[in-house]
Amino acid sequence: MKCPKCGKEISAYDKTCPACGTPIIKIRPKRVCMNCGSEVPDDASVCPGCGRPVKRRSTQQGEERDTFHETGTEHTDPKASRIEAIIQALKKDRYAWLQAVLPPVLAFLYHAFFLQDNETFNLMNTALILEGLTFFFGYLDVKDISQRTEMYGGMAFSSRYVYLSYFLPVLSFWERRTLPGMKRHASYPMVHAVLLLLFVVLMLMSSHAVALYGAGSGML
Repeated sequence: MKCPKCGKEISAYDKTCPACGTPIIKIRPKRVCMNCGSEVPDDASVCPGCGRPVKRRSTQQGEERDTFHETGTEHTDPKASRIEAIIQALKKDRYAWLQAVLPPVLAFLYHAFFLQDNETFNLMNTALILEGLTFFFGYLDVKDISQRTEMYGGMAFSSRYVYLSYFLPVLSFWERRTLPGMKRHASYPMVHAVLLLLFVVLMLMSSHAVALYGAGSGML
């Protein structure tokens, strides 16, 4: 680039022209996240809208290299940036993770440790605990994501998605990953599917064991 006053070639990192001393004013275009469309500040390495890592400008990387040569220390730690990105992603999906893990785990713990003599009573209460926790965390998740700017007040998803989130997250989790600003490769759908399958299998095994025990007691 050239100095607007004297026309001398200057470096992209110069703040003043080395020939005439004219201050160089640089207007940088806004950075926009390619995932959710949110504006990203120049000094940010993570999108404030969706929490995904974003590439820094080449001029910023050059400034960081200059800082390293001048001070002998790095300006940013890439490993720390990755950890920060993971933490931000978990915070954004916290209700989805709670809904994926807690309902099947807590419902089975109730079934296993508070087993009643009446098997029908126990199964009914276990199902109520599972659905109650699923609905509770699904409501919190829908309320949370509907307040994000990229969701336009909840208009980015359908009422069908809301109902699935409340009652069948094993289906809604896959759709959740496709919403604006969401991490496309999030693993909470797979984790929930595996836990739900284990929950059903363990419930069947436990109920079968109780039935056999009851039959044996009746014969005695």
